[in-house]
Amino acid sequence: MKKVLIFGGTSEGRELTRFGLPVIYSVVTEYGAHLVHGAENTEVKVGRMDAGEMEEFIRSSGVACVIDATHPYAYCAGENIRAACAACGVPLMRVGRSNSLAAKAAVLVRSVAEAADHIEKTTGNVLLTTGSKELEAYAAVSCRSRLFARVLPDPDVIKKCAECGFDSGHIIAMQGPFSTVMNEEMLRMTDARWLVTKDSGSAGGVGEKLEAAERCGVSVIMIERPRTEKEHSCAEVLQWARRMAGAHRPPLFPMLTDIEGRKAVIAGGGHVAARRAATLIKCGADVTVISPEFCGEFDSLGCRKLSRNWEEQDLKDAVLAVAATDDREVNAAVGAAAKKRGIPVSVADCAPECTFFFPSLVTSGETAVSVSAGALSPALTRRLADRLRSVWDEWVKEERSAMEDEEEKKNG
Repeated sequence: MKKVLIFGGTSEGRELTRFGLPVIYSVVTEYGAHLVHGAENTEVKVGRMDAGEMEEFIRSSGVACVIDATHPYAYCAGENIRAACAACGVPLMRVGRSNSLAAKAAVLVRSVAEAADHIEKTTGNVLLTTGSKELEAYAAVSCRSRLFARVLPDPDVIKKCAECGFDSGHIIAMQGPFSTVMNEEMLRMTDARWLVTKDSGSAGGVGEKLEAAERCGVSVIMIERPRTEKEHSCAEVLQWARRMAGAHRPPLFPMLTDIEGRKAVIAGGGHVAARRAATLIKCGADVTVISPEFCGEFDSLGCRKLSRNWEEQDLKDAVLAVAATDDREVNAAVGAAAKKRGIPVSVADCAPECTFFFPSLVTSGETAVSVSAGALSPALTRRLADRLRSVWDEWVKEERSAMEDEEEKKNG
């Protein structure tokens, strides 16, 4: 089994080491390595690499795929990773974060340099929470004594702060995470009137910063996140990496439930939707299908068809939902709406968005067995289900007959 190379140093990267994947975890600092110490099947590489060094490392490691789980603002690292993977012909997927909600009346800028330009036009002290990598950009601020830099307690970082003109009284060297209360105390301690932050999402502690700023009446300058290549959730990346590496996972729990006479909603009118509808009807569900168009397979199915686009209100009173349109955005919307209402949902084109996986069902009368390959191999699931279907009826008949014979002998 090949390994998966994760360029990490973030909470998302650490999250991906929790599932036993065979991983090489690359981080820049010893502290980053310490945070994943003891992770199962995880080999750690410490040290900064440029694009050439990354390419050489990827080739020599023979990894199945690469995951970019670096910080959203690690521009150079992201570009180097993309270049190295392209040169090696190794598949790459990027982990993303959801954007933060901007604070009320926050000043949005596109870069640290723009943040520094805006600071120059203001008055009052400023708490900088954007890290040490781009401190040089604040050198343009004329009154440096207004600025307080919150950075990691690393000797090299402290040295860099000094080189950028920050004396010891204007450096806060601490390791996060920082609570709302702690952010409030730092704002008060520095008598800050401005807080500068990047939109690094909830994992980056932005919510706690914004809440503290609002409580203290402090204005916010937020550096917007750069628009990059398509990003994916940790769940999507984990699923993909398992497939690429041929890694195993625990089996899914086959929870069987009674849906007889209860409302099930399907968004989509194609062949996949028709197969889902047929299975649900077989299980006694009251099936409603919503789609502008329907394939011919629906002609013989006893379900309610609504010839229009799906709407969230269609989920009212449903106990189960299926998203099986040919539109990724619609399927994602169905999945999100169902989850919000607490309705189990199967999203046909994105397994990580499912709260249940639609079974490959094998039945004979009221007897049923579901087949799954952990959402990793639909082809294997179909093959196993087809083999079971070829014998299931006969097996059920044989066992019923054997039970009857045993009962007769017992009573005879």
